[in-house]
Amino acid sequence: MKNMLFLTHQLPNPSISGGSIKTYKLIEYLSKKYDLSLAGFDKDNKFNRSSFLSKINLSNIYIEPLNIPRTPINLLKSYISGVPLTVYRNYSKRFHDHIKLVASSYCVLFIDSYLMFSYLPENFRGYVILHEHNNEFLLWDRYAKLEVNILKKILIFLEAKRIKEYLKKAFNIVNAVLAAPNDIQSFEEFGNVKAVFYPTFHLGDESLFELPDIEFEKTEKALLFIGTLSWEPNMDGLCWFIKKVWISLKKRQPCLKFYIVGHNPPKRLKRLCKGNKDIIICGYVEKLEYYYANSRIFVAPIRFGSGMKVKIINAMYRGIPVITTSIGAEGINVKDMIHISISNGADKMINDCERLLNEKAIWERLRDESRMFAKKYYTWDFVFQNLEKSLPNDQ
Repeated sequence: MKNMLFLTHQLPNPSISGGSIKTYKLIEYLSKKYDLSLAGFDKDNKFNRSSFLSKINLSNIYIEPLNIPRTPINLLKSYISGVPLTVYRNYSKRFHDHIKLVASSYCVLFIDSYLMFSYLPENFRGYVILHEHNNEFLLWDRYAKLEVNILKKILIFLEAKRIKEYLKKAFNIVNAVLAAPNDIQSFEEFGNVKAVFYPTFHLGDESLFELPDIEFEKTEKALLFIGTLSWEPNMDGLCWFIKKVWISLKKRQPCLKFYIVGHNPPKRLKRLCKGNKDIIICGYVEKLEYYYANSRIFVAPIRFGSGMKVKIINAMYRGIPVITTSIGAEGINVKDMIHISISNGADKMINDCERLLNEKAIWERLRDESRMFAKKYYTWDFVFQNLEKSLPNDQ
């Protein structure tokens, strides 16, 4: 059995976000095919080493704490270092020196996100796979277009450009790139690169398929959001939704509630929701079934981002009707009001919410169609089939 070194910027235990779920699944699968070693960062001091190793068979594991904040000083340092801020915030000289020391003993290097590309030794002669969770260039580019502050807009555009150049460099060095189908399309616009692209999906918890259908009558008139609240696309979308959709919808539906589930809700969200007793900020919730089974609609009002949104996949797995945007639905081959509701403007989103809150037949159709569609096309078997194609032939 050949050996592989897996590098990740966020050790996935516990796996509470879409990215960490995907990373965990990849590690789990690869540990059965390779003599696998893992090296990564524990950014929130929550990684449970003993629990992780009781479930995953690894030859070696190397862990470092890391917490470099997003500050103006660190932005300046990133310019001096010649790398994007996101890459600078994931750099440790000690980690770099360790990887440089051990990398030559591995046949395959799996780089989990461009954030870890800086650890690829220049003299590495093995096979290199780069897994992209999102197209970060596209994410920052879209973010800049929405920003109204001119100085901030310029800085974000510059960061998007730096990320694009860094990605192009990586794509011309690694052997294979795994990315969501929609991200591959945008990566191909970078021009000719050395790497071969392989489509992959960011999926969720397939055990949700085993749960019985949610019943319309047993839900309350409530909206549900689940997501990482430190992730700017989530926060931007939530704030927009509350200002542009919730206020008008609440006037039409006085009994409506809105549950927001996610770790460490920021102060700006709390300020925005202050005085709205029917917006319930729940914080981190380990077991989500109560909220899935009791809420009538799942909302994901994403205005910028890239890749696939695991929150939407999980809602489809569970069979709770979803309202999102065209960006939220990217990478998932769904149709508006057949599988989910896709609304880019506030008016349509308000109207679709009202229909799903009140009309049982439409609600049940989206519940059933989305669940069947996800089960047919978006399971981990498809992910692993394409992962196999990206691996070296002589594995």
